[in-house]
Amino acid sequence: MSESINDFDEDKIEKIAKIVEKNKSLPSPTTNAESIRRELEQNTGIDKEVTEMPDGSFQVRDSKIKPIYDKIVKVLKKYCDIHEENYNIIALWIIGTHIHKQFSTYPYLFFNAVKGSGKTRLLKLIAALSYHGCVLASLNEAVLFRTAADRTICIDEFEKIHDKEKSALRELLNAAYKKGLFVERIKKVKNLMEEKFESERFSVFCPIAMCNISGMDEVLETRCISLVLERSELERINYLIEDFDEDAEIKEIKRTFDTVSVVSVGCVSSQIYTSWNDYVLNLLNYTTQPTHTTQTTQTTQTTHMFEKIRETRIDGRHLEIFFPLFLLADKCNVLDETIKTAKRITLEKRREDVIESPDIALLEMLSNMEETINYIPIRDLTNQFRELQEGAEWISAIWVGRSLKRLHVIIDKRRINTGREVMINFVKVKERIKMFKRVEEVAK
Repeated sequence: MSESINDFDEDKIEKIAKIVEKNKSLPSPTTNAESIRRELEQNTGIDKEVTEMPDGSFQVRDSKIKPIYDKIVKVLKKYCDIHEENYNIIALWIIGTHIHKQFSTYPYLFFNAVKGSGKTRLLKLIAALSYHGCVLASLNEAVLFRTAADRTICIDEFEKIHDKEKSALRELLNAAYKKGLFVERIKKVKNLMEEKFESERFSVFCPIAMCNISGMDEVLETRCISLVLERSELERINYLIEDFDEDAEIKEIKRTFDTVSVVSVGCVSSQIYTSWNDYVLNLLNYTTQPTHTTQTTQTTQTTHMFEKIRETRIDGRHLEIFFPLFLLADKCNVLDETIKTAKRITLEKRREDVIESPDIALLEMLSNMEETINYIPIRDLTNQFRELQEGAEWISAIWVGRSLKRLHVIIDKRRINTGREVMINFVKVKERIKMFKRVEEVAK
């Protein structure tokens, strides 16, 4: 049985387990699943979709979430012309905004496109369907940290994010995708007796969707699921006028979100991250002492999903970003197609990192050099790298020195009359370039 049972009491959990076990003995798998569904509804008041898995276990999903997903996809296709697999990602993201506080991280959506490709229309539609969604023409750090707690923010024409003047906003956005990070400000408090200053804390964790033409800041993009939009040639799309406030289908979806609490039907378990970590540690034979509750959760609720996620080989920040959507996709019975899209997006991002990252480019240059145990002047490395990068003016001896330090490939360093020199660990250089280019292995 596979279910995240967040708000169920222990008696109800026990009833579900007994009902599933009793119906396993029926002659037909279809009868088994239908009998479990009917008895669950009669005895626990839970309306669920029940299917038998290949190993003979039964998976129980909330039957109310999938129809919401289908309706959102239908509305997106009505107003927007985008790549087919992107409807899936956007619909799941919209559903997740309504319960984003149950996740430890929640990815940003970023749309990059040329003028006239429907960026603004898509953002308005996302805002109309998301949790307390709003579209902003601009955003500063004060607006973000004072209003983030209870809404979904969609930022249109989010240009010049690279500018120095927006460094404070970038710092906040780099943190706002993750729960538990706060901003503190001092405010003046007056009363009859005295005037004093008090600290005020703001949570910046919230769902954010952005779009622009110029592209995203390199660090901020690692917090995003980036999708490219193209100008539509469909006559139906180009003649439609935005009518999101009065559209009957959109109104129905919003009413559904108002009346059917996704949280109350146990969409995401509060123990899901603990369960995943225990699953990984047990898989790698790492010594751990999981609780009885966690063991039960893994064996009866999430094993099939965890196995599929692990097989993607998506890890690190990429897994952190996609994990909430994987959980939602499993509940909507669209995990396989979501995984396929996530693998494509992750693969493209890793390839871009290998091609565009200056650190990796420097590492690749070192891997092609003749190995030596002698000291190498940083000035020579700088000139050689600048030449490879077609005379890029930002490349300096200071940058090269810091990059070598970040890459952990320096055995020793010294300063002489002509400048700094370093001894390179070429064995580690080859190990690191192989690690960074593991993307080719993932592609296979």
